[in-house]
Amino acid sequence: MKPFRSLFPWKSLRGFSLVESALSIGVLSFGFLALAPLLALGLTSAQIAATLIEQAKQGTLATGTIYLDSGSNPCASNQAAYAVLGTSTPLSAGTTRLALRVTPVGAPGSARIYADVFPTPPTP
Repeated sequence: MKPFRSLFPWKSLRGFSLVESALSIGVLSFGFLALAPLLALGLTSAQIAATLIEQAKQGTLATGTIYLDSGSNPCASNQAAYAVLGTSTPLSAGTTRLALRVTPVGAPGSARIYADVFPTPPTP
């Protein structure tokens, strides 16, 4: 017995319609658009951490909480966009562990923590 062949072979193919495809692309693009500011926030805090880690390696990092504006420049606490708390811990064999907690001032729940281990800089 031969299988039944449809007179309209394109009707037997299943897939998404043009409307369903356009709608799914719209939903995905809306989702990516909502996540774009988070990418910028993560890149900025990583740049701040990299700058402060370099300062710590040179021995010029200030202690305590550091307030930075949106351009990663030190500023007063009332003008700050980021608050950075650095914790330096001496380890054995002349190494130091630095942990930086970078917190956007307007969003205290979205702090990022960066850590690095490097040779202890000479004291001036």
